[in-house]
Amino acid sequence: MRIPAAPTALLLAGSLLLSGCSVLSGDDKPSTSSSSASLRLKNTAWKTAGRDAVANGGNLRLGTTAVPRNFNPEHPDAVNTDAARILAPTVGSAIRITPAGGWQVDHDYAESVEVADSDPLTIKVRLNPRAVWQGGTSITAADMKAYWKALNGSDEDYQVASTEGFDDIESVEQGDTKFDYTVTFATPNAEWPLYIYPHLAANVSSSPKLFNTAFRTRAISSNGPFVVASIDTVKGTIIEKPNPRWWGQRPKLSQITFQVASPALLAKAFAAGGLDAVDLDANTYATVKKTKDSTIQRAAGIEWSQITLNAGRGPLKDPDVRRAVAHAINRESIARLASSPLAASPSPLGSVIFVPGQQGYVDSSKSIAYSPDKAESLLSEAGWTKGSDGVRVRDGKRLTLDMPVPAKTPTNSRRASRIAQDLSKVGIEVKVKNVPAAQFYTRSVIPLDFDLVTFVRRGSPFPIGAAEPLFYPADSAQNYTGVTEQRFGTGWKTVTSTLDDTLRLKRVAKLDEWVFDNPTVIPLATTPIAVGVRNGLVNYGAAQFEQPDWTLVGFTKKR
Repeated sequence: MRIPAAPTALLLAGSLLLSGCSVLSGDDKPSTSSSSASLRLKNTAWKTAGRDAVANGGNLRLGTTAVPRNFNPEHPDAVNTDAARILAPTVGSAIRITPAGGWQVDHDYAESVEVADSDPLTIKVRLNPRAVWQGGTSITAADMKAYWKALNGSDEDYQVASTEGFDDIESVEQGDTKFDYTVTFATPNAEWPLYIYPHLAANVSSSPKLFNTAFRTRAISSNGPFVVASIDTVKGTIIEKPNPRWWGQRPKLSQITFQVASPALLAKAFAAGGLDAVDLDANTYATVKKTKDSTIQRAAGIEWSQITLNAGRGPLKDPDVRRAVAHAINRESIARLASSPLAASPSPLGSVIFVPGQQGYVDSSKSIAYSPDKAESLLSEAGWTKGSDGVRVRDGKRLTLDMPVPAKTPTNSRRASRIAQDLSKVGIEVKVKNVPAAQFYTRSVIPLDFDLVTFVRRGSPFPIGAAEPLFYPADSAQNYTGVTEQRFGTGWKTVTSTLDDTLRLKRVAKLDEWVFDNPTVIPLATTPIAVGVRNGLVNYGAAQFEQPDWTLVGFTKKR
């Protein structure tokens, strides 16, 4: 099971004091060891080809597991769906993500994006005057102003997935022409590139009714090289065609078709020749690995497994017991468990913010390094002594932890079993309980009805702001730890307001170290991205962060 990052999120200086302690000052020195495992996989693994080498025409056949409940990516119903992935060929932005998670200006959409001032943070954007919405209306400053007002939380009639970042903006003002505007932040935000371009036209952003309900069965207006031509919920197909009003390089493909099916059926369809690419996991890799005329591409992963500890109840209220749990778990072994089914090298994770391979990643997890002896010592010091059966007891009570697992999810079950085995070696008994997968979050995770729980989260090129609600405040909708620390709120505010790249990355590593001081979330490993790709398909496949150039995706020969 996975919980993705918020659909939009997050980047920003200053030394603060809290309870006499320095809060992420410039003198803080985080650990600097980086994971070498991540170097074994590329950020982008697809086969590249120049425009002249790609044939004109062809239908790219892809898969998705469900038709999204809403095709407005900013609506809550789009969270936990493939809406953004399906719409990717039809939408663009002022920036493009680079292989390691950086960004650059995309000149199809913006002629320039510049920091005009740092106090207050002021961004000047000059749009490409040729860029238009699907209906032919120019993309202008008015679109950005309306988009910001819809997403900043000032009007509760808008059902938004997140106000993150947009609520930091003080104003959006048109410049000399309708294609120029200035975004001024009341609160500096280092991940500002996420918040300076409109993804909806002004008429939609100006209407709560359209914003909330208009895209339940149809796509948002395209501003990319493709448009959504049809959505057939009966046949389970979504078809995209080249955008006749596209102003950039003509796309090579004549059609993109998404077929809806379960991951197992999609893998079988690829093996039978019915798809041109398919995302793989531990349960579908074997179906595809011997498919003729295809290749399995592997890239560094963004999905990361973790253990969340409920520190608000039972034995885990004691930080030393939580530290013992962290030291008892062999994260290298679990990383192998995640990677070996995909025939890839293990990638243990030492951060709750960045992932291996991402620009700025360092392993800050030295304080929770695998050490059963340290775990045993901490438990003994906390008053838990081993009973005759090896399970620790204190005051007549066994050290038993409940761990719900979504039923019929083999990957989660295998990971939970390995965690339970590791903990049993130091005298912690784990009761693994199967919960219906459809009720896993609503019945167990959200109401905090667990001691331990493991699921997968998803990284992003702008992960800092998205990580904060996992830890702060205590009542955050994504904080399943049952507790928080005041310094987290102060620390994250400092990091997101740090505009200097080098200093910000140092502070991110220090935030990681803070999280591991009294661990409530234990990062385990990233799962490599594996994609089965039909031979001849180029400029598309396995990639950690890089976005395909949909005008270049295609086949090296006509099909």
